[in-house]
Amino acid sequence: MKKTYVMQNGELVEKKTIMQKRLQLVSDIEPYQNLVDMKWIGGRRQHREFLKRNNLVELGTNGGEVNNGRTNANR
Repeated sequence: MKKTYVMQNGELVEKKTIMQKRLQLVSDIEPYQNLVDMKWIGGRRQHREFLKRNNLVELGTNGGEVNNGRTNANR
């Protein structure tokens, strides 16, 4: 693990930090109508299942890079 040092009274001393674990809540996605079968997607879980079922990749999550038909997520 990388150590960090600070100058204190003319000497370098190891900086000690306390990492606070915080609960992060992320709101669900807004419902949308997909363009494959025109059905409604109502949440993140449905969205992930829809992408997997239709062999789709969401651009922006892996930089949109596709190499030889495989995405970065499949490596």
